[in-house]
Amino acid sequence: MTALREQPRCGRIAYTNDLPVYAGFDEGIARFPHRITADVPSGLNRALLEGRLDISPISSAFYAQHPDDFVLLPDVCIASKRDVRSIACISAVPPDRLASRPIAVTMESETGRMLFGVICRTWYGFQPVLQTEDDPFSAYARDGSPCLLIGDRAIDAADRARPEHVYDLGALWHAFTGAGMVYAVWAARRAYAAENEETLAGFAAELGRSKDWGLQHIDEVIVSAQRMRQRPAGFYEDYYDCLTFDFDEAAQKDLMLFFDVAKKAGLLSEAPALEFLRRVRTRTGAGARSANEPLAGRAR
Repeated sequence: MTALREQPRCGRIAYTNDLPVYAGFDEGIARFPHRITADVPSGLNRALLEGRLDISPISSAFYAQHPDDFVLLPDVCIASKRDVRSIACISAVPPDRLASRPIAVTMESETGRMLFGVICRTWYGFQPVLQTEDDPFSAYARDGSPCLLIGDRAIDAADRARPEHVYDLGALWHAFTGAGMVYAVWAARRAYAAENEETLAGFAAELGRSKDWGLQHIDEVIVSAQRMRQRPAGFYEDYYDCLTFDFDEAAQKDLMLFFDVAKKAGLLSEAPALEFLRRVRTRTGAGARSANEPLAGRAR
């Protein structure tokens, strides 16, 4: 088992979607850092950027907004080839007819909001009017007004809404592009990575080991998911079958397509390259200096 010289401060998504990745840690198969913070993606985003965490899953859109601050861990992400099941617009009116209509939205993720904005701007021809609410689904429950939800709350809401009112954002993205979508990536603060190369490499190896064990023992993951959030029999089998967790070349290509489309839609100032653990740079102001040049791994 890889020995971690130090225990980094790590994040974990407080949803059932990351259970396959952390299953090996949960079952003691892989070694997990002792300092762990579970939160929704937006909370983890802020904690990593502000230096309260060293390594964490973050929204893929958040990485695109702050590429100079983060370096990606290889091999692990949360993605889908088509349906995602846990990011949805729920509305009595189809999404392409929501121009000028207020859309109640959660603040729990950057990716869901950006993906919806990309779809509306690029294919529906309007900028959505998003209004942050503590309980976005209450707008729909009241009179069918549109809402945008992610995570387990999106799954719960989709179960309560009329099926024809549930629009899966992964399925919409796939319908327009033919591509899959990457929603979350694992990243480290660039400054931390530059100073803790061996620790970070060890954690990345253990993370990959944990994920591989989880995917090979998905029945045990489903038992854990049911303990965490009970759902009808067969749900988690279908849910985890929709999701993919390998940050392979296909997933990287899908994510770079999302960045390119988001830039064209005016939602990103640039479509950043994917810079992985094996190349770490410390950036100061507008300039950059190489901190660990022997490390290599930039995808574009």
